[in-house]
Amino acid sequence: MRELTSGRVAAFVAAVFRRLTLTFFLAFVTGAPLAAQEAVRGFVSVEPFEFRLEALVKVAAYRESWRLEGDVIGPGQKQGVLDNLLTLFESGVNVVVPGKNLDFTERTLRFIVPNAEKGFVPDERESIPIEEALVGLTLSSAVTGVTTFDLEWLWFAPGQERLVMEIASRGKPSARFLTPAENEIVWKLEGDAAVPALQPVPGLKKESDRPLRALTVVGLLLLAVAAGVVLRHKTKSPAWVGWLIVGGIGIGAFGLRYERERILLPAEAAAEDLVYALLRNTYHAFDYRDESAIYDTLEKSVSGPLLEKVYLEMRSSLELENTGGPRVRVYEIALRECQEVPGSELATGGFRTRAEWVTIGEVTHWGHTHERTNRYEAEVTLVALDDTWKISGLELLNEERVQKVSRQIADPPAAPAPATPPAPAATPAPTTPPVP
Repeated sequence: MRELTSGRVAAFVAAVFRRLTLTFFLAFVTGAPLAAQEAVRGFVSVEPFEFRLEALVKVAAYRESWRLEGDVIGPGQKQGVLDNLLTLFESGVNVVVPGKNLDFTERTLRFIVPNAEKGFVPDERESIPIEEALVGLTLSSAVTGVTTFDLEWLWFAPGQERLVMEIASRGKPSARFLTPAENEIVWKLEGDAAVPALQPVPGLKKESDRPLRALTVVGLLLLAVAAGVVLRHKTKSPAWVGWLIVGGIGIGAFGLRYERERILLPAEAAAEDLVYALLRNTYHAFDYRDESAIYDTLEKSVSGPLLEKVYLEMRSSLELENTGGPRVRVYEIALRECQEVPGSELATGGFRTRAEWVTIGEVTHWGHTHERTNRYEAEVTLVALDDTWKISGLELLNEERVQKVSRQIADPPAAPAPATPPAPAATPAPTTPPVP
């Protein structure tokens, strides 16, 4: 009996230790104090061409209201849990952007677990303990130039008295407490709304000449011969003299009018400006979230079979691994080296250059900022098409990727700011959310 009791005590202590370990780990990863680990936490990300609404939810908060039986969420229950949370999310949060249609066309929701290196990764366990079940939700709208929005948050978990809302735009994110009684936010962007635009591409420089001018001498000789025959025979001149005159005039006119254009290859400094502008515009295409806008913008800098290849490969490389949803936005490009490959001038008007560049990009997702730095070395082929330079070939020689995930702690005020200075009062009772 004593051994049995000792075994139960040991099992109980181990379970408590695991629970505390998970709790402290969650607090460490999210960067929030333990007291602020609410069942539902909200996030808003405002980017130049995208508006994202996100949430992190502890499923254990709904154990009683959803009558979740047992200690784990099995494979057959997962989709039902996700569907219920998506319904609560879509019906419990209202966002209005003045002058713009906010249409959330992309939805991402999945079970996730904290990861010290990547922030959050998918929870691949077949059965997940309810106390450890964490769900991440993302609603995305491809809207341009959001500078202000009004938000009303109606979704609180059973018994939840307050919710932390983080807003990320530029710089350090801000945070606010929301309660069932104080659940509205009016946000405005500080400073100017600088929307990324295409970098001007240096124009083509051409040189023209008339290489067939010598034909005018041939034409004149033919006309002289014809004139001599006419002077000698006068009205009895042979019929072929007429063809001689027509041929002389035609050959002479062709030699004078024929003009050949040759594209002048840019000098070293101009080539660097050209390569930088085309690379910058290529990455800028992926600032958009609408796929047709991405492709149309990319087509202005890349041509031929390379267009589809670049589209697919860059789209995949800029997405966050394993988490889906948001895409890294490249905001800095540094061209470290750009040298023309000897003997690379193309007959069709173009050249190859060996370039090395570094890109820096980031995205904030579920409260974590993912910063990615890539270094590339490649041979880039540039050709003149439609009176502009475009990239027609890219042979990657080397690639190095560095990804850093950080938690920029957003400290909300100690309490929601009331509309008027009230007398000290008790915290308002939370509103019970609807159960789907």
